[in-house]
Amino acid sequence: MTATIVKAISLHQPWASLIPMGLKKYETRSWATSYRGPLLICSAKKTSTQQQQIYANIFYKYQVQLAETDNWLDWDDLPRGCAIARVNLTDCIRMTQTFIDEQPQTEIDCGDWTVSRFAWKLESIRRIMPPIRITGRQGLFNA
Repeated sequence: MTATIVKAISLHQPWASLIPMGLKKYETRSWATSYRGPLLICSAKKTSTQQQQIYANIFYKYQVQLAETDNWLDWDDLPRGCAIARVNLTDCIRMTQTFIDEQPQTEIDCGDWTVSRFAWKLESIRRIMPPIRITGRQGLFNA
C-alpha cells in the first residue's frame, strides 16, 4: 500500500485554527499559487503574546457565534505542530478593493486583506480529530 502525498501549508495560531472553527474561508498570502486541490492546514509551533492577544480579541468579538458551533478552544488548547484541517483549495484571487469590500467582517478580521495580496479560497473544510503531529515548513510542502 502506498502513502498518499498531499500538499500542506503551515499557519501560525490563531489563524490556523480559525479555519476549522468556521471564521475563515480564505487564507490571505503575499504570494499566489497555481495549485488547486486537497490541502492540509498545519499549525506552527511558534507562538507569541501578540498572537494570543489577537485570538482574545477575535474571541471577544465572535464569542456568541463560536459558542453556537461548539468549535471554540482556549488559547492554551490550540494545537501546535499539527495538521488540524483538510480543505480543498479552489481558487487564488488577487485582492482588489472591490473584492475586499465583498467580504464579511469575519474574513476581514481573520486575515491580511491588503490590496494586491492573494486570497486562497478554501472549501470543504474538515477538522482533523485528533490533530496529527507534523513538522511544518514554509510555503507549500508535501506531507
